[in-house]
Amino acid sequence: MNKKVLMSAIALLTLSMLIVSPVKARTVETYQSHIEAALVDPGKQWISEEGILHIKNSYWKGTEEVIVPGTLGTAIFEEWYDSLSLDLATGKGTLTVKWKLTFPGGTIEGSARGIISQGYLVSGTFVGTHGTNDFEGVKKMGSIDGILLDPQHMEAEISGIIVFP
Repeated sequence: MNKKVLMSAIALLTLSMLIVSPVKARTVETYQSHIEAALVDPGKQWISEEGILHIKNSYWKGTEEVIVPGTLGTAIFEEWYDSLSLDLATGKGTLTVKWKLTFPGGTIEGSARGIISQGYLVSGTFVGTHGTNDFEGVKKMGSIDGILLDPQHMEAEISGIIVFP
């Protein structure tokens, strides 16, 4: 009988060791960068009867120079507008976008949303949770302050955090 109890205890101990996975330490770092991008494809644009400019599926491409952490360097920046609505009379609006950063070691993808003021200033938030290769499991989130320099060029300052698994 004692042999059965001992075998059962060993089996339970072995099973519990297999079930409990080791906890990995995550590294959270400050993230700051500067984006410069140009319009590649204007997508679909129209002005409603109410004077609202609508833009869908426009595509922008440029670079994101990562300042902190300094080890990341510069990435290719791509952005696709899901929607942009801008009241031409007030200069106020909203936008939602998908974005992708391509570094030599992999990619990070995510989304952003923001508000437009004065017709050319953008402030909002972003989150990136889809990474490949060196960036698998990486999460990036924070805020955006951008400016439309002209109808075909933009710049933005990014600040937030990046979490490495």
